[in-house]
Amino acid sequence: MCAMVSDGMSASEPGRIALTGLGTSLGRRLAESLYQRNPGRFLLGLDLHRPTRLEERVRFSRLDLTEPTADAMLAETLARESIETVVHLGFRQFPTADHELDHELETIGSLHVMNACAAASVRRLVIGSSTMVYGPRADNPNFLTESHPLRGHPDAHSVENRVEVEHLAERWRREHPETEVSVLRPCWIAGPTHVDHVVRFFDRALVPTVMGHDPLLQFVHEDDCLHAFLQATLESHPGVYNVVGAGPLPLSVLLALAGKRSVPVPAPVLYRLGPGDNGDAPAGFFDYLRYLWVADGAKGWDQFGEPAYSTKEAWIAWSSALRMRRYR
Repeated sequence: MCAMVSDGMSASEPGRIALTGLGTSLGRRLAESLYQRNPGRFLLGLDLHRPTRLEERVRFSRLDLTEPTADAMLAETLARESIETVVHLGFRQFPTADHELDHELETIGSLHVMNACAAASVRRLVIGSSTMVYGPRADNPNFLTESHPLRGHPDAHSVENRVEVEHLAERWRREHPETEVSVLRPCWIAGPTHVDHVVRFFDRALVPTVMGHDPLLQFVHEDDCLHAFLQATLESHPGVYNVVGAGPLPLSVLLALAGKRSVPVPAPVLYRLGPGDNGDAPAGFFDYLRYLWVADGAKGWDQFGEPAYSTKEAWIAWSSALRMRRYR
């Protein structure tokens, strides 16, 4: 057990932490939790805009990861502030139809972060990914472990960006063994406050589904996801970890629990629809509601502790909060 210093922070915890993606749901909650754990800790937020709730808690530095010189500017900032740990969450919560810009932000931007960490001699890098990188496939095993190949989905551009980031991170880790790298792959996140393109899809009375398919799905509660990222930020957990809730459930059961009606659509009809708001073909999302892609959580649970909420409980937490907001 680590000795505790007088301010309540473990003696081995990093005292100076930088976070990209401060404007995301996870980035904002992680910054708040780090501050609450130790108000004296130095936190540097990196994003285009500072969330108003964090004004007094986080020192802010504007960063545009799509700029060609972002790596040099970030390296200068990290070195000047003597940053020990970088948490990289600068990914789209809502992928856009500008696939080139999304790639610049998510893939090239991640490479900028890695290069900056190397130049500034950062000791620990934590990268947020997703279990969506495994890809939905009819031949997937029942539970996908961290060693399973990342097959992604050719019609889901943001997922493909994450796959590329993970390959870049693995190569970068081998070239820079002095930096400890942790990659966390949450499944779909649910909870009272989390918002992204997935929960936005389910936030409708009638939910389109693929006729004849009822795959198992898993969700992780936003608090359990936050806990894993907090542990990876403050403690030594090098490696790749799935961050998932236990007890995957069929899509039909989840919809019934939330009081949602499904609208089954034949795949040939559904997949002939035009691109969505994010510019992806329908298969880029609906294949995740058609085929299996459930991830094994044993390795992550061993490192960060078993989740407090199951898939069912995480889903109910989200759907209950949604109902309450509508009653107000």
